[in-house]
Amino acid sequence: MYDFDTLLQRKNTDCTKWDALARDYGRDDLMPFWVADSDFPVLPEIVQAIRSRATMDQTFGYTIAGDRYYNSLINWNRNRHGLEIAKETVLPVPGVVTALSLCLLALTREQDKVLINPPVYTPFFDTVRSLDRHLVLSPLVERNGRYEMDFEDMERKMAEGVKLFILCSPQNPTGRIWSREELEEASRLCRKYEVALVSDEIHADIVYPGHRHIPILHVDPHAVLMTAPSKTFNIAGLKSSYMVIPDEAYREKISAWAHKMHLYINVFACEATVAAYENGAAWVDELNRYLEQNARFTVDFLAEKLPAVRAYVPESTYLMWLDFSGLGLCGEEINRKMVEEARVALNPGEEYGEGYDQFMRLNIATPRAYLTTGLERIASAFSSHS
Repeated sequence: MYDFDTLLQRKNTDCTKWDALARDYGRDDLMPFWVADSDFPVLPEIVQAIRSRATMDQTFGYTIAGDRYYNSLINWNRNRHGLEIAKETVLPVPGVVTALSLCLLALTREQDKVLINPPVYTPFFDTVRSLDRHLVLSPLVERNGRYEMDFEDMERKMAEGVKLFILCSPQNPTGRIWSREELEEASRLCRKYEVALVSDEIHADIVYPGHRHIPILHVDPHAVLMTAPSKTFNIAGLKSSYMVIPDEAYREKISAWAHKMHLYINVFACEATVAAYENGAAWVDELNRYLEQNARFTVDFLAEKLPAVRAYVPESTYLMWLDFSGLGLCGEEINRKMVEEARVALNPGEEYGEGYDQFMRLNIATPRAYLTTGLERIASAFSSHS
């Protein structure tokens, strides 16, 4: 029904993924598989809603998030995730990283300890450090391509005075969907050591068939949930995100910081969110099936053409965590060959934590024909080392 096989022409549109290659990789002739957005046409109703709003009035003045906005996200979360959300617990914000900053400012003080689980989304490191909090690392443990939290290590570190734990759920870059038992144990530890639990669930809707995302609020009503339609519907440029904060004390503190900094979402963010959540269910289902096929294609391709590189089908996200350690190359050499020989842009593993320099993150949210060309370039560049 929907077209995921047509490659959007995004170059020279000030698109970060396509137009920041020279800035970040030193050349602009690379195939981009890095920035976590997709190369698919967005849901048609989103385009229609923005066009309609752009021609409706002769002004774009200050705008509130109205009842339709709140109802759309409440209904989406009820239908998609079985999560009941009360309107008064929702705080719209212009980005999940912005939401994380608000949590750090409101729930911790300078030099407080903040726990994360590498390999993990790069801004977790940057945001904590930029706000002068002390970063505590509890790396995930990999068992046969499946990453798990090390609860014994997490408890030892929480016992030493951690004040806030940032959970990535679903997990970026490993693609894990945490089980209810894992979420309950993380929540139990946070309660035991009086650690605030903040969950980044921006990838919650990108779930492969046979799997189910469990929102943290299903197991911990005192947690803070941060999410957005942006990854799902490829509208990150519109800066539409929101927090769900059932705990009244937390909500007052976080809202106060948001008001101090005048953080609101814009008129087109509201329109796009409503259009996505009211009309996008079938589109997302089809997208997830397409992404799973891309993931399986990638695993099969590498197994045949470059078997020394380990890959697995994630449970969620359109990101794949590739292990190049079997090639016997150091991280610097892997990165160089990617750029100079394969001429593709992937995210280097060291961005996600120390010790992951022989890994790469691959974004597969692109038409399969384009993905195939990129994988063929990678196989050719590394074939002599496989």
